[in-house]
Amino acid sequence: MSASELATWLGKGVVFGGLDAGELQRLAGIARETSLAPGAVLFEQGEESDGLYIVIRGIVRIYLTADDGREATISLLEDGEMIGEIALIDGLPRSAGAAALTETRLVFIPHRPFCELLDSSPKLTRQVMLMLCERLRAANGQVEQAIFHDLRYRLLVLLRQIAVIHGRVERDVSVVDLDLTQGMLAQMLGASREAVNKQLRSLAREKRLAMEGHQIHVFRQPRVEAGQLDR
Repeated sequence: MSASELATWLGKGVVFGGLDAGELQRLAGIARETSLAPGAVLFEQGEESDGLYIVIRGIVRIYLTADDGREATISLLEDGEMIGEIALIDGLPRSAGAAALTETRLVFIPHRPFCELLDSSPKLTRQVMLMLCERLRAANGQVEQAIFHDLRYRLLVLLRQIAVIHGRVERDVSVVDLDLTQGMLAQMLGASREAVNKQLRSLAREKRLAMEGHQIHVFRQPRVEAGQLDR
């Protein structure tokens, strides 16, 4: 995108919507586009922050890494969502890692120019605060699911959430149009691959889930015609 196109795109987003034309042009002037192949790491947990990213197109997974190297995906971010704002604002190392789940295009905005604009724009400050509150509520929801719901329930919820981001949701079926392995699902759920495999097979036997190529179909009610899980 050209600088003017980028300014227009930024102005349509939730965070930067409402900034005046001069502020948007200023952002576009210091921003740059970058891209990631599926699986490529954007940054690692513990790294120093050099700026923030906004997804133009694609899906980025946000993950935590344990001392023994295990990973747990805690969030999936899609078009228009911001990445890396926590470390940018508090000045501490990255609180989580980020990697592309699909082919992804992003806008990068360096640390200092963004902070200068944040200091001078109450509107932008409020929008960032609202976004952080939204992320906190989402994190609280994840904690609630982990504490009060079993793996089967959390798997169904996750698949429906992914269908909203990358697929489609109809009245009686949610279709995940993304080639997800059982290992990826296990990371997102903080469970073992074996446990996820067991739940997938159980749901397939009950006709609550079916695989068609790389798509996953999740039915609200058991389907007599649903195919058996073949992977």
